[in-house]
Amino acid sequence: MAESYSTSLEWKGSSEIGKRLTELIPSGIDYKLSDEGNLATLIVNVVSDNLESLRISVDSLLALFSDQDQ
Repeated sequence: MAESYSTSLEWKGSSEIGKRLTELIPSGIDYKLSDEGNLATLIVNVVSDNLESLRISVDSLLALFSDQDQ
């Protein structure tokens, strides 16, 4: 069995921003957006076969998200 590394990013904020963030998530990355009125919770699950790839994926997501949370 091959090793697998994973982490989850959790974000909470306005539904409007949550929807924008989901549009930025590359295909193949698992996520769930829960929307309760004006408040949304986004959970992004990142999986990789090595730690370096996992770090690169997480860094890339955070860079994509950084301009949207305003």
